[in-house]
Amino acid sequence: MINTSTLSQSKIVLLLSYITIASISAAIITPGLPLIEHSYELGHGALEWVISIYLLGYMLGQLIYGPLANQFGRLWALRCGLLLNLLGILLCLGSIYSLNYSLLLTGRLITALGAASGLTCTFMLLNELLTKEQALRAMSFTIVAFTLGIGAAVVVGGMISQYLFWGDCFWLLLIHGLVMLALTWQFPETLTKSVKISVKTVVHNYLHAIKSTQLVAASFIVALTSVVSYSYSAAAPLYAHMQLHLTSGGYGIWNIINMVGMLASGFVSSYLMPRYTVNSILKFGMMMIIPCIVSLLLLYFSTAEHPYWFFLTTALLYFFSGCIYPSASYLASNAISDKASAASMMSFINMGSAMTAVVMLGYLPLSPLMGLIITIVAFFVLANVMAGWLNLYRGKR
Repeated sequence: MINTSTLSQSKIVLLLSYITIASISAAIITPGLPLIEHSYELGHGALEWVISIYLLGYMLGQLIYGPLANQFGRLWALRCGLLLNLLGILLCLGSIYSLNYSLLLTGRLITALGAASGLTCTFMLLNELLTKEQALRAMSFTIVAFTLGIGAAVVVGGMISQYLFWGDCFWLLLIHGLVMLALTWQFPETLTKSVKISVKTVVHNYLHAIKSTQLVAASFIVALTSVVSYSYSAAAPLYAHMQLHLTSGGYGIWNIINMVGMLASGFVSSYLMPRYTVNSILKFGMMMIIPCIVSLLLLYFSTAEHPYWFFLTTALLYFFSGCIYPSASYLASNAISDKASAASMMSFINMGSAMTAVVMLGYLPLSPLMGLIITIVAFFVLANVMAGWLNLYRGKR
């Protein structure tokens, strides 16, 4: 364990910001999705691949950085990923000016493969740089980090898409990626014993991880929060454009309400985590998601334009799903002694579920709002089945 006195509060905040790199890249272009659809003249289901291909790379990337971090170090793996992220952004910029949709998807895939290092390596560093109590508290603020990153990305992306050009978002991502790469030298390396990469070792470590009931079940509960976030990112801009008649900038401004909900969940989680068991927090969060789903259903059948109703409901959905995120991620990432494999497998299941949800959403022959509702309900049921399997609502953890 590194002496935590050397890790200031400002550096803990900076470390948490690496979790959001991939989410910022995914979110910043969502207000411009209708414009992207028009620019490339895309058909039904094709637009969602801008997000789906990104999530595919994000998912696969979770399995890459655990072995790299175990042999070469957590920071080495993080830096390699950030360099790959920059390469993908450059390809996206090239695709925009050549109007090559296939190149755009390739760039998004490579960007996600690189940005995935931020999520996996940050969880390793949190667990290894901090004591158990400090790590638990830091994880309760992960949703705050996501909120500030994603919220700012959506607002800025909306403004850029409306008043400049949606492709300019990638120039901003390029600058952001360079800054985050430079700041990795603020942290100490935590690897104490190098484990040489071999196919046999990697397969063995991941098989060991996936045999952990606690890790798998808790990871699917973590995944519910990502399903809510990424399904919303795919469906909400289209719903806001077609049904609420909002501009890209208007959507970004309305999305601040969701940002408030996510921020509130982070601070409430930081209060609840030291005072209640993770099981009771999970139970509370899961139960309160039900009224949010019911509210979205009532909105759908009302056939009326209610921006306040929609965004207040989604803000509450973000709030309650955000409350379960730190508890479930702590259970998953600490399920086995191999923190690298645990973090990688948790993130793999998490992003794999999000990718599946977005692909499913894109091809459901339904309106964006009903597609969003059905997708969230499906994964909410799955998360509850997993919670029952692990008895997360009963044990003392």
